[in-house]
Amino acid sequence: MKKIYFLSLMVLAIALSAFRADAQTNYTKQIIFVNGGDFGNADDYVTVASYDLETQTTNEFATIYTQSVQDVIINDGYAYVAAQDSIVKLNIDTYEKVASVAASGINQLATDGNVLIASFWYPVTENFVRIFSLDDLTLISNIEGVSGEAAGILINDGVALVAVPGGWGSTTGKIAAIDIAENTLLSEDDYGDFYAGIGYFAYYNDIIFSFMKTAWGDSTAKVASFDNEGNVLAETTFTNAVLANGTGQFQDKYYVELNNGIAAYDMNSDEMNMIVDPQAASIAASTIDTLNNMIYLTTSDFFSSGDGFIYDLGGTQTGLFDAGISAQAIAVDYRLNSGTDRISEEGMISLFPNPATDFIRIKTKTRFNIQRINIVDVMGSIVYQGDASDRIDISNLDPGVYFINIMGNNSRASSRFIKN
Repeated sequence: MKKIYFLSLMVLAIALSAFRADAQTNYTKQIIFVNGGDFGNADDYVTVASYDLETQTTNEFATIYTQSVQDVIINDGYAYVAAQDSIVKLNIDTYEKVASVAASGINQLATDGNVLIASFWYPVTENFVRIFSLDDLTLISNIEGVSGEAAGILINDGVALVAVPGGWGSTTGKIAAIDIAENTLLSEDDYGDFYAGIGYFAYYNDIIFSFMKTAWGDSTAKVASFDNEGNVLAETTFTNAVLANGTGQFQDKYYVELNNGIAAYDMNSDEMNMIVDPQAASIAASTIDTLNNMIYLTTSDFFSSGDGFIYDLGGTQTGLFDAGISAQAIAVDYRLNSGTDRISEEGMISLFPNPATDFIRIKTKTRFNIQRINIVDVMGSIVYQGDASDRIDISNLDPGVYFINIMGNNSRASSRFIKN
């Protein structure tokens, strides 16, 4: 039995700022996408842009002086961009660069709300996982012992689960577990040749799913599932299927780029169904807006033209947007609105994972003594009341947006989360 400190791993944790729960709603402020430009032109650098859903306009607001982009994530009003040889932090309210750090071989990013975890690949030959300050991007630690090139990251309760596909030609796939607070590798397990090309994870109903990217020249897609201790539950192979990057999770479906279109993998039935037909040009990036039930997808020939498409979850195209030549990273900026967003004066709490499926955890940023907790739905009804706890079971809540109020000694803090 393989035990790799899975604990109760869930969807990538995104800690959000606290806010006043009275009369608040959440909304999608913008779509952030990062463009690699013309791969054949050394003077065509990476650019960062936003797409406004209301005005349906694109605003390019930053340039990163490198040639390609690997990832972008959004946390608390900031975008973190992984771009070939650097990580860049951008304020996506003022659209200004806040910080940057050299990071040759950067691949994927994740955050637990306090630090930034990054995976690395070619050309680096060591330190394939590193931890950075979320504030100013200074390096906190190199994680020693990860054996090869690393990819997707899943975080929960202080542990980062990292896909380790290894370099070109690797014939097996590994999974590493990292203690974030201690900056140490807990374990790395080789799951064998079925897991070659392991790229990213999903979580649903106490089950972890891993997705293996299809190797060049192959035509099979592979998905595996695990329990929380890392024991394999099932391994499924889909024929005539070329699996690329993940799009994102919505409830019990994980959307993926398959055969140059978008498919939905059903985590209940273990079935894969095409949603968006194959594109005329290669898919560069995709993401899902879980508030508006939309898929944002970019295509490119990587040297002269690119397009942005918007689809609903039924696969019907609903719009277009200007994406530039090669928008290879894309993320959704979710916000809270009560007339004016108000961050808790003390910045006392953050919630993770968010969105969540079965439970949420509360992390206090100061010496805030939790005494009572309640959860309110968007109609104002209290759906949960309880005493002090840093872990709350939400498995019985319907999918949607909820507001959590936390009371302490002469203090109160609030935040919101999305239930998948």
